[in-house]
Amino acid sequence: MQRTTRPAVLVGVLAVAYSGFRIHTPSFWVDEAATISAIDRSLPDLVRMLGNIDAVHGFYYLLMRGWAALFGLSEFALRLPGVLAIGVAAGLVVAIGRRIGSLDYGLTAALLMVLLPRTQYVATDARSYALALAASVAATYFLVRARELPRRRFWIGYAAAGLLATLLSFYTVLVLVAHAVTVCLDRRLRGSWRPFLATSPAWLIPAACLAAIGASQQFQIAWIRPIDSGVIAEVVLLQFFSDAYLMLDGDIAPLPTPGENFTTVGLAVVLWGLTIVGSLRLRKHFAARLAVPLLVVPLVCVIGGSLVLGSPYYLPRYLSFVLPSVPLLAAGVVLRVGEPASRGGRPATPTGWDRRAAVGVLATVALLALPSYLGQRTEFGRSPGDDFRFVADTIRAEAEPGEAIALTVDAGLGRIAYQDSFAGLDDVTIGTSAEEWGRIYDQRFDLDAVEDRILPHDVVWVVHPRENLAPERTLESLGYRAGARFDGPANSVVRFVRDGDVGDPSPS
Repeated sequence: MQRTTRPAVLVGVLAVAYSGFRIHTPSFWVDEAATISAIDRSLPDLVRMLGNIDAVHGFYYLLMRGWAALFGLSEFALRLPGVLAIGVAAGLVVAIGRRIGSLDYGLTAALLMVLLPRTQYVATDARSYALALAASVAATYFLVRARELPRRRFWIGYAAAGLLATLLSFYTVLVLVAHAVTVCLDRRLRGSWRPFLATSPAWLIPAACLAAIGASQQFQIAWIRPIDSGVIAEVVLLQFFSDAYLMLDGDIAPLPTPGENFTTVGLAVVLWGLTIVGSLRLRKHFAARLAVPLLVVPLVCVIGGSLVLGSPYYLPRYLSFVLPSVPLLAAGVVLRVGEPASRGGRPATPTGWDRRAAVGVLATVALLALPSYLGQRTEFGRSPGDDFRFVADTIRAEAEPGEAIALTVDAGLGRIAYQDSFAGLDDVTIGTSAEEWGRIYDQRFDLDAVEDRILPHDVVWVVHPRENLAPERTLESLGYRAGARFDGPANSVVRFVRDGDVGDPSPS
């Protein structure tokens, strides 16, 4: 058998380099600001917060709290673990592909996975999805090893990877369900059903605990659109081939990078076509028995469960751990895939045509993924609605110590993400801080409720959504007039001074 370690490491390094390009450029967005809010507090305060909100992310927050203590809270530092996790996942896919088919097959599948826009989304996000993906791929690798050689150490590894995966995201327990289908379908794994069942508590117990705790915090996902016909587009287009969040009123949200509508459809046509053909071509091969359940079972369980229970539980990013399934099936179309000869199967020996076809597919996917890849690495690569850095940079450049700052709830989360930019300012709308309140957000008051805090200040900076002018009208009613105005994609930052001391407003 061909050696795997060096190619797997090389692909992992390439995945880190590709995914890590300009990860510091996008502004923190609302979920990343939530990560900062959670980890930038004392351990007792974090534990108290988890009793109220975000318990399902508790293990990730504990990991990141230790990471941030070493490397800080910058965009680069907090996104780096996701990038490294994608490197690990890519290397493991190489190893899986080599063991169930050939090295060329593993290399092609791994590179396809790295190129997917959804992979790049989770790689560059300071959330748990990339780490959960890597742990799920590790579990799949140990299942493949146990199929080759049913030794205890591989089942222990499988249990450990499952425990880690479910602690990071309890949705990954569906990987166990998908693997159970694989065990039932595969003759060689069927004989190992006892050790497979023995490892299941490592997956089921943490998942059940997190689900039970999360059930009392379902208000966090109340904003998700109920399952309707739009879910078809989310699965077909967004689950693998876009960095968008969801379909909203028939449109992709947030709005894609110019040209990305076309390339998303192009990726879907190319890769779904290859996936369907690959599933048929590999129907008698273990690759299909492994990848098809991983693709189908989690989607059916989450979407079907949402319909049955009447609550929405599906967002494309929640099921990012299914990402290897499409590449493993698609790669089987352009490469000869067979059981390794040392396992009694037909040796997989890709021809020159196979390799040229694989290179062609990879080049096509890379080209179609480019608009999403580059768009994710702009300042507003997550969402124009989360212009936290724009607000922070404006305040840092324009405001003077001692002046007042008035923030809405969402803008207050931006203050948590970029707290140094607001140092020295009097925050007049804050109530109970997030730490004291045991929440992600600070408690915030409307401007008309904090008149006594505002009036001692000659200068008040107001940050508000561009379409909501109520805060400006409140300041004007208190005798202030607008001075300099700076408009970002979502928020306006306006300098108000006491009437009688106003210069000409400065357009942004």
